[in-house]
Amino acid sequence: MVKNAILYGTSVFFLFFASNSQSSEGADSDFFGANSRWSIDAATRVTHNQDKDSSSFMHVIGFDLHKIFSHKTYDIGTLTLQPYLVKLSNVANPPLNFDDGNDTQLTWRIANFNYTGLSQGKFNIKAGHFEIPFGLEYQLDTNGTLRQITSDDRGIKADWGVSVNGILPNVEYEISLTRGSGSEIKSRGNPHVFAGRIGSSSHKNFVTGLSWFTGDVLGKQGVTEHNKVALDISYYYYQWQFMLESSAGKEAGNSTTNSFAELIWNNATEKFSTYLQLGYNNAEINHEVNNKKSSTSYWLTGVQWLGGNGFDVSAQYKHKLNNSPVIDSILTVQLRYRM
Repeated sequence: MVKNAILYGTSVFFLFFASNSQSSEGADSDFFGANSRWSIDAATRVTHNQDKDSSSFMHVIGFDLHKIFSHKTYDIGTLTLQPYLVKLSNVANPPLNFDDGNDTQLTWRIANFNYTGLSQGKFNIKAGHFEIPFGLEYQLDTNGTLRQITSDDRGIKADWGVSVNGILPNVEYEISLTRGSGSEIKSRGNPHVFAGRIGSSSHKNFVTGLSWFTGDVLGKQGVTEHNKVALDISYYYYQWQFMLESSAGKEAGNSTTNSFAELIWNNATEKFSTYLQLGYNNAEINHEVNNKKSSTSYWLTGVQWLGGNGFDVSAQYKHKLNNSPVIDSILTVQLRYRM
């Protein structure tokens, strides 16, 4: 409760600053001032586990604000606030900040300020709750969408902390130091994450990046040590996009390798897309007597339709490629509305 009050107080402060700021275009009559956009975001998601013949539900409603603070001749920084109320129903493995699979919590997808007034975007300072810079996930906005990339193998997607970031003529970078506890600021087990990504310009047809991720991530059973590096590649060809990420390192002292590939097609209006994903994980579990290797692999296919008036309908199906007992056949459908 105290943390939520502090976060809301910070939000009110920033919004007050926004309503009293002036931009290079002068005053604006909108409630949040010039250079701002906001929306109400609501979604309902149903997930059916075909192997266990069980279904779960997630209902969310939230507020999405993006505000650019400007002086007369230059930008000062960007504020992003995304508070969401999330209701779970019969969820088997709820996130860390939920008490159980039938809980309701206020969560922050993103809540940060990126100060860009130092060198015209070449060296910025970000503070708050943001996506950890690593791999393909860094290039995409997958918050609230069924389509996800590779954050599962790290046990965390967004975190509280600080980063330095910037866009140079041919290089984009971000280096972060975060708490390691995800949606909430928790110090149990002293979690922390030091991560970063250095890559080529994201507006090109061919994009590459090198990432690292090291630290202790807090989960339901305590902290887990992660150390890994990754290489990611993206290639855009007309309405097609191909993405590949490969990482290697250690998790809880065990050697791991992960590979991910996705092929996605968008129609000419970018209102409809379909994608195919392949994932592979291999772990060498270290024992005192001998070592044991285990691997999991899966394929996933999905579709997304962006209708008129802010509606978004998407569905996807996930199925294992090998006989791994930890991957079930999952069908998920989501209806989303942004106003």
